[in-house]
Amino acid sequence: GVKLELRTSDRRGLLSEVTRTFRENGLLVTRAEVSTVDGQAVNTFYVSTAAGNPVDPKTIESVRSRVGVAALRVKEDAPSSYQNCNGGRATDAQTGLGGGAVLLSLGSLVWRNLYNLGLIRSYS
Repeated sequence: GVKLELRTSDRRGLLSEVTRTFRENGLLVTRAEVSTVDGQAVNTFYVSTAAGNPVDPKTIESVRSRVGVAALRVKEDAPSSYQNCNGGRATDAQTGLGGGAVLLSLGSLVWRNLYNLGLIRSYS
């Protein structure tokens, strides 16, 4: 996978726009670190292809042109040891999760942000 760092002014819908762009270009977010510092979005995404193959540099450039070349930087290739070193935990292949836990986590993050923005209401 590839580590991408996004630094830009925070705005409504930014996370949704970026993750949609990744998805439209066939990339899977395997890990995300999302924060805001003094009105600046400081996000780090670890992405790979859905099949787990190396990411094509042309795909990364396509994403950068859509999100903003100055805002999205390729920091490094995520080391393969990252995928194999989970602090003693079982890998997705061993558990049969296939990335579902990551998607659930990302979905929860998006839902919580939409809820906090008042775009989703709870009637329970």
